[in-house]
Amino acid sequence: MVNVCMMYIHYCYKQVQNNIFFTSFSHSYKYIFFMANETGSCEEVCVNGVYPRLDPQVSPIGCFVFNNEFVGLDSLNGLQSLNNPTKRPGLTFSDPFTDQIFMDNGYCIKHCIDFLFKYAAIEDGINCRCGNEYALQTYTQVDVKLSDKICNTPCIYTTTGGSVSYPCGGKNAYTVYYAKTPNYIPNITITLEEKLDIMYQIDENRCIRDNQTCGKRTLNSTCLSVNNTVGECIDFCQKGNFRYAGLEAGFQCFCGNEYDSLGLRTGLEHCSSSCFWNSSEICGGSWALSILDVPPAPSPVPSPTSLPIQSNLGLKVGLGVGIPFLLIIGVLLGLLGRNKRPGTTRIEDIDDAHQ
Repeated sequence: MVNVCMMYIHYCYKQVQNNIFFTSFSHSYKYIFFMANETGSCEEVCVNGVYPRLDPQVSPIGCFVFNNEFVGLDSLNGLQSLNNPTKRPGLTFSDPFTDQIFMDNGYCIKHCIDFLFKYAAIEDGINCRCGNEYALQTYTQVDVKLSDKICNTPCIYTTTGGSVSYPCGGKNAYTVYYAKTPNYIPNITITLEEKLDIMYQIDENRCIRDNQTCGKRTLNSTCLSVNNTVGECIDFCQKGNFRYAGLEAGFQCFCGNEYDSLGLRTGLEHCSSSCFWNSSEICGGSWALSILDVPPAPSPVPSPTSLPIQSNLGLKVGLGVGIPFLLIIGVLLGLLGRNKRPGTTRIEDIDDAHQ
């Protein structure tokens, strides 16, 4: 029987929607588009040749354009504020965060959630920006009657429930959403600065793009999708004698023996998901893998060997036979070495007499 993978264990129950199993949880509803068998290995759903995305189930706040009265001041600059070349040189965040392949409103919202922002804004379907409480101060909301004409770029993508379409901005116009979604609520228990310091320690060459095409995962040998931390993922892949472990989206674990380390490399900003079960670790990102080397499995420790039964038996037999025999030899030697008694003749005396 197939069990639905769980990201948190609260009060869960199985439901069926469009013949696809999913699990929902009290307080934090998370709809998961893959399943696990009894061993926890993934059995991913494939729709029209691709792995479906999660429907973010959100409504936009509105369509916004920059107010030219504030030239030189851009309040929607949350991602840029993450850069600290003095403290964390080399760890850079693009603003806007752009992705020609995977970008949609859900992708943008999750990226902003990862860095604890309040707002997510998407422009022209591919550019994502994030901001906090005052992010919209230098922007003006477009009249509702005109919003469909100004923010006229849709994001259309496949989910487990079918194809969905959301407004995703327009040319120089942003569709703004709150940075929250019912199916992505990571349990982040550290500060933003602590998270950035953790990301800074990661090898910049080990954030690798995944593939949405069914059967074409970057690490395509096997996967696990329950209760993953970095250590648990490495242990899982080690048991299968794989060379690499890859964590993705905060909770998925993939294993393999090879990957395209050059062609699929991407910036660390793409690997921004805190592990759901340990927010002090990074577990990849949306369609991005944190790749780790898997050490060889330790050799089994041999159990202590005991003396064979026949050896113990031989020792007992030897002792039983040998002790009387030694006593007899001792007696004979004693007799031969004893001095000559009166009235007896020794062999040595007979030889001497013949000389």
